[in-house]
Amino acid sequence: MRADETMAMKKSSDQRFVALRGVRHARLARSILTVLAASPAAAVFAAPSPSPSPSPAPQSVEFSAAFLGETAQTIDISRYEKGNPMLPGTYRVDLYVNERLVSRERIEFIADAEGGSARPCVDRARLTVMGVDVAKLEAAGADLGGECLDLAQLIPDATISADSGELRLTVSIPQVAMVRNPRGYVDPSLWERGVNAFTLGYNFNATDLQGGAQGRRNAYLGLEAGLNVGGWRIRNQSNYRWADGDGADYQNIRTYAQHDVDRLQSTLTLGDTFTSGQIFDSVGVRGVSLATDDRMRPDSMTGFAPTVRGVAESNARVIIRQAGFIVYETQVAPGNFEITDIGATGYGGDLEVTVVEADGRERTFGVPFAAVPNLLRPGVSRYAVTAGEVRNGQLSDAPTFVEATYQRGINNVVTAYGGVQATTDSNLHRSAVVGTALNTPIGAVSLDVTGSRAQFDNGAGSQSGYSARATYSKSIPQTNTDFALAAYRYSSEGYLGLGDAATLNDHLSTRGLSASDVARRAERSRFQLTVSQSLGDRAGQLHVSGSRNAYWSDQNNEMTYNVGYSNRYKSLSYGVSASRSVTPGGRKDDSVYLSLSMPLGPSTAGSRAPTMTLQGAHAPQGNSLIGSVDGTFGQEEQYRYGVNGRVGTGDNSVAVSTGWRAPYATLGGSYTSSSNGTRQASASASGAVVVHSGGVTLAPQLGETIGIIEAKGAKGALLGSNNGVKVDGRGYAITTSLSPYRMNDVVLDPKGTSANVELQESRLQVAPRAGAVVPVKFQTTTGMAYLLQLVQIDGNPVPFAAEVLDAGGNNVGYVGQGGQALVRLSDDGASALSVNWGDGAGSCQIDWSPGASKTADQSMQAINAECRTL
Repeated sequence: MRADETMAMKKSSDQRFVALRGVRHARLARSILTVLAASPAAAVFAAPSPSPSPSPAPQSVEFSAAFLGETAQTIDISRYEKGNPMLPGTYRVDLYVNERLVSRERIEFIADAEGGSARPCVDRARLTVMGVDVAKLEAAGADLGGECLDLAQLIPDATISADSGELRLTVSIPQVAMVRNPRGYVDPSLWERGVNAFTLGYNFNATDLQGGAQGRRNAYLGLEAGLNVGGWRIRNQSNYRWADGDGADYQNIRTYAQHDVDRLQSTLTLGDTFTSGQIFDSVGVRGVSLATDDRMRPDSMTGFAPTVRGVAESNARVIIRQAGFIVYETQVAPGNFEITDIGATGYGGDLEVTVVEADGRERTFGVPFAAVPNLLRPGVSRYAVTAGEVRNGQLSDAPTFVEATYQRGINNVVTAYGGVQATTDSNLHRSAVVGTALNTPIGAVSLDVTGSRAQFDNGAGSQSGYSARATYSKSIPQTNTDFALAAYRYSSEGYLGLGDAATLNDHLSTRGLSASDVARRAERSRFQLTVSQSLGDRAGQLHVSGSRNAYWSDQNNEMTYNVGYSNRYKSLSYGVSASRSVTPGGRKDDSVYLSLSMPLGPSTAGSRAPTMTLQGAHAPQGNSLIGSVDGTFGQEEQYRYGVNGRVGTGDNSVAVSTGWRAPYATLGGSYTSSSNGTRQASASASGAVVVHSGGVTLAPQLGETIGIIEAKGAKGALLGSNNGVKVDGRGYAITTSLSPYRMNDVVLDPKGTSANVELQESRLQVAPRAGAVVPVKFQTTTGMAYLLQLVQIDGNPVPFAAEVLDAGGNNVGYVGQGGQALVRLSDDGASALSVNWGDGAGSCQIDWSPGASKTADQSMQAINAECRTL
């Protein structure tokens, strides 16, 4: 090799070592050293592959030790002849099985009797994680009781290889030895129930309206409390509302305890909750239920919840009710809004949406919400059994009842289902349903018929009837059409659901009326439709939704229709929508909205350019024109702002709003001033509190299934899956985006942490149970990083590839070219370092004093040290 090439290599290597800082200094350094030792000189300058493919078992190679200089004869470099070797020890590695990433595992490597790379230890549990059919192996006489099994001996043609540079363990196992599980399957033995913890999610908003006829203040606090103890999940969903003149009102929506029943792939629920509404109408119940949890199955259905769309003319409150319960309330800015995260209480039951404007005006509209066709895979079944008391605060005497439903996938085309429902303390209500769901070339269709009979108390007579229902769902990729939901239901005049029967019977009993005296809104038919149609890349998007309810009484039909179109031209987005609603009293409300939106400049990292929006509205309340500007700023766009002005019939207004998505809460506020003399100020806050064995940790929101991140010393580390969530000063953070019964990647970005902290891993995997609070612990090393320039007593550098050991004999780094070594050490015993090279060929003690060279503002210290022969 020419002298200029050698010098260039040394200079390049030195620059690489100086540049090493941040996460995994020691591992990166080791990777570079092993590549330098095992590869030709040109390979040093090759860019690494961004997504490495599975590595085959390394082949033996030979290279000249003369490249290592005068001390080459004393250095043992034989271990590098088979690629990047794994030295004995315990490492957290990415486990790839048959070219698929399975998990990240902490695996012990032991010295191989034949020399070379250390051999990984696997046990029965790890074979299960790999997907090996352990039952088949044991039936064949294999002994899987050891802690360090040899995979190649257990399974013919199986191979396993490790790459220390990538910290990757690549396993190849013949398919005949694998368990044939469906895609997305996670072994139930890996489901984690988590730790005992208390959780509290809150959503608070308050408004103060002054001026006009009178002032009015109101406040809303929504709470979701939880207690996890011994595998039980106790939950309470409630809200507290207060308003001037009306006083305070507390509403308990749900209070229940749940526990998994793995053998049945089901969940046991005790307390106040709701029936599912998939087959019978959803009703509130206080009792017990046992029902299939589809999430325990791979690729299963997870239910349906609608998207609520609307338009606000000011900084408004949106209140969403289902079955008379407030299930969601939030503040929205002027203009179009879209709510997609409704935690609805059941599969069925229309939503009633009320928009309360800043000046006190209210308008209400409905959103259809019903179950999609009940198709199941062949051989798959679903059941639910519920027993308890009808939960309705307006009933003086709530009946007890039982409900049982069952669904079964017959083949790829047909799913059959049925159910029974009956009161147990009287003959008040009897009901049965039978139906089928069909997977046809033109879409999914379900057809069912429900028959009911009600026998009223006090000799008030009886009623019987039937209800026929048809639902349809279809996605047509060729035309980009989605029929999200289309349903039609016809009920005879005598048909009563359980809820209606209980209400009617209560009125008859408490008011002394006869059945003929009770004016009941008997529903005759219902039609619902939601269609989304893409018109092409340039032609935009069209959506249509509507519902029509007809009644047996003389009251008018109830209708709601909405049609909208949206598109964009370069940076300009525009849309138009029209709606009509007809109340049971016959009043018609027609509205038309037009919106234009465009950014006022380029967006940059951490800041979104201000967006200007113009909106025009023609509504029963009058015409209006709204102009607004809003945007975000901050390193992670955690701050938002907005200002808008409205010119309308009889009222002009100007408003400002602001918000802060803090790491541990979300805060907001707005102020509106109107020409009619009204002033409204509002404030909002939402977030979560988690109490666990490590203390109290705050989060900006609370999900159903959460993880407690622990990374001691890593304050400021950013959680990859949650915007803006950081590790707090005690080393904890909350991730709220975990999917139950699935493998979840939890990623921690070390950016923003102290330079004296190193994450031993930046990605972990967990498979939590539904509602679990699972610990996710990232190992950290705290200490200063040092770049040592090591020379021997004779002035020569310490040999290349020598190991640097701490006082306990643990490897903390390697010596690179020119005697340089990069190590991270804690203050305890940091000066007790030694260097070994060869097989007993040489060693020395590093003579240095780390404490004298450290400064608070430096992330790495470069130190010259002499290595004295032991």
